[in-house]
Amino acid sequence: MTGMHVDDPQKHQAFLASSRKHVLMIANHGIHQWEIIPGLPDTGGQNVFVNQFTAALAQQGFKITIANRGGYPHPTTGEWRKGLHYKDGHRRILYLEDGLDEFVPKERMNRQTPALAKSLARVLRTERTSVDLILSHYWDGAKIGVLYNQGCEGRTRHIWVPHSLGTIKKRNVPSDRRPGLRVDERIVIEKHLLPDLDGIAATSSTIKRALKEDYAYASEPLFLPPCVDAARYHPRDVSDSDEVWHFLGQRASMPANKVRERKIVTEISRTDPTKRKDVLIKAFAQVCRQRPDGLLVVSIDPNEKQLAEELSRLIHALGLENRIAVVGHVWEWLPALYAVTDVYCTPSIMEGFGMSAQEAAATAVPVVASHLVPFATEYLAKANGASIVQADDVNGFACALEMLLADDDKQKTMGRNAYRATVPYFTWPNRVSAFLAEIGSLS
Repeated sequence: MTGMHVDDPQKHQAFLASSRKHVLMIANHGIHQWEIIPGLPDTGGQNVFVNQFTAALAQQGFKITIANRGGYPHPTTGEWRKGLHYKDGHRRILYLEDGLDEFVPKERMNRQTPALAKSLARVLRTERTSVDLILSHYWDGAKIGVLYNQGCEGRTRHIWVPHSLGTIKKRNVPSDRRPGLRVDERIVIEKHLLPDLDGIAATSSTIKRALKEDYAYASEPLFLPPCVDAARYHPRDVSDSDEVWHFLGQRASMPANKVRERKIVTEISRTDPTKRKDVLIKAFAQVCRQRPDGLLVVSIDPNEKQLAEELSRLIHALGLENRIAVVGHVWEWLPALYAVTDVYCTPSIMEGFGMSAQEAAATAVPVVASHLVPFATEYLAKANGASIVQADDVNGFACALEMLLADDDKQKTMGRNAYRATVPYFTWPNRVSAFLAEIGSLS
């Protein structure tokens, strides 16, 4: 392709020559790449979902183009995000450009969507690539998909995976934060998009209810929850010599053998106020009065400077410097980290599903979660694999954590229950096969 950067011409030719059905996966915001770095701006669980979903579709015999906004340098490597980047002959990322050479937060993406849709159409038209199915993610991806369809001579079936909805966010964030998040604008856009969609795939029953009650969506939504990579996340023994102990020891300022003696509570998510890391830290301070052997592993991204500093001050004020291992980017450590965890805790108030809780459950770790984490409330708790606490209830989280940390038998039983509620139902081959069967019946 003239003028288009292609990182692997051989894979590019194999992709174009392939007779497989072509899925256009629009995951517009965030820093999307083949190895996701959670914690980068607007980057996290949705990006992991897209890559794993893409891999499952490729295994089912499709070829997939992931469309993501580019046209600006990567925030950590400085590499210019442009052109086509291939995973293999069936999977690629297309970086769309809109003429603005800087990162744009998802809340301000609406203005960019027309140019991004034109960029998408231009690339596919130039390489003469047809699209058999559009799968869009979040509201900005859906809008680009709608605009792309409107500009094409023939219309392509378009299914939206919202991951969350504006009305859910509006209920769960303080009123003073809503203007900055442009929640009302988002709700208007979402409602306007509905008539141009051929289906919606909800990732949880919370989203299903919101579609019906808040958006008057008459059709029955499809079900496409986040799933686990069972080859990556599973129960495993961790030897005393495993590097994960040294990794945690460095961040907790203690020898690795001392880390092995601790009861470990873990929370891994992007550094965002809705994750309520402050609630967990305050609850853990209470736990430490009863459990001096406790260690909290919590992810805090220093690039989110204001919140990171607030959390650091809180840790210092509560005297927890030697009780907390603050970690940043831990993607490569996650399987072993979950495996050494005694209890996984997520006090989040804004989850479309709860992927980190699901990963921990697939590793046979019991979960303590807020009542606003759908996976924990709808699946784990019903199987007695999770304890549910009202969001922002510091005392409630402290009590739930203390109960599990004090009872090894209960901890192990709940961990096994969490595993059985997760595997094999929430594995990608299982759910993607069911999803493909469902969309086959759509008119």
